[in-house]
Amino acid sequence: MFHQNKLHITIPAVLLILAFWTQSWIIVLLLILLTMLLWTPQTKQNIDNFFNANTSARKRLLEWGVAILLSIMAISFANTYLLGIYTIQSPSMQPAYQSGNTFLMNKIKIGPAINVNSVESYRRLLGFRSLKAGDVIVFNFPEGDSIIEQHPEEKYYLQKRLNQYKKTSKSKLQEKPIYKSVKDRPRFIKRVIGLPGDTLEIKNGNNYINSKPSELNNLLLYRCAFSEHSPSQISKRILEEAFATYNEHETQIVEVSASVYNNPEYHEYLIKQEDPINMPDLFTFPFSPAFLWNASNWGPAVIPAKGQEVKLTLGNLPLYKRIIETYEENSLEVKDKHIYINQKKCDTYTFKLNYYWVAGDNKPHSFDSRYWGFLPENHIIGVIQKLPFFN
Repeated sequence: MFHQNKLHITIPAVLLILAFWTQSWIIVLLLILLTMLLWTPQTKQNIDNFFNANTSARKRLLEWGVAILLSIMAISFANTYLLGIYTIQSPSMQPAYQSGNTFLMNKIKIGPAINVNSVESYRRLLGFRSLKAGDVIVFNFPEGDSIIEQHPEEKYYLQKRLNQYKKTSKSKLQEKPIYKSVKDRPRFIKRVIGLPGDTLEIKNGNNYINSKPSELNNLLLYRCAFSEHSPSQISKRILEEAFATYNEHETQIVEVSASVYNNPEYHEYLIKQEDPINMPDLFTFPFSPAFLWNASNWGPAVIPAKGQEVKLTLGNLPLYKRIIETYEENSLEVKDKHIYINQKKCDTYTFKLNYYWVAGDNKPHSFDSRYWGFLPENHIIGVIQKLPFFN
């Protein structure tokens, strides 16, 4: 009797906590039904009579049906609110994470996201902590809102930029793109480099946060060439530790870890292959030559934070245009050198969401924030989890 009474109290209590946490009408309904079952004798008697009235074979079938239904509900709840399975499909996070490896994706650590398709109703349930620099996250690709049906593997906006700047064939973009809601966009995995409100700058391939070198630079892979006076013995040892090597414009390129590049024994013989400063790259966010930025030398710029007000000018508008128009669902136009948001003339804007800067450890082979911009928080699904499960 003690154990039964304890069960009668524990199960509804757990459901009550989950109902408050998720604010899900399904869990509220389960709570009501279970309460009726456990605490209303007549309801319990009616259910017992229903089962007893059936043959043993039909009774077993009903029991199996209930068990399967409860299992499906439990799996659905876990997949929605707790965790998921993610298989890495690119080399962008090497050497820490290898392509083809499968990991747990922890949603409860930072709180699962709810109503992600609407910036006005989006919210994140209570988690154990907020995101921090260094977290490896799974997210819906922000520029994955448009795809070409015949070429779903192509990145639509990248193709548009290729067509605009390199005058390539427009055959892939002749069809009207298909819109994808946030939760249906492709999933990417990257490491969080900058948090909302941080000032980010990239100098000679290294990340600086609030004017200080990021500790995460130690995880990066670099493209390097050998110096002319590199001894053959040293070159051979570097090649043995390299992740990749190939020829580019008759120059041998090695991709090495930060630890190899910074090794005093090797450092003077390796020349980083980075884009020069003040040479704009029109494929680097925000895709404007006026910024003189590229993937190796970018910023400084402040990563937008929820509630932060920024002064808008025609000069800095490329940084925030997609945020204002697409991620935060406003109309935006420029008329007579003035900025209009929702048909109102504006010289400031207050952000509705937090944003992050993410990148791959395998810097030479990562399509990350450098090439498409800030990551909205409602696109973030969960944190890649290595054991132990909570840390």
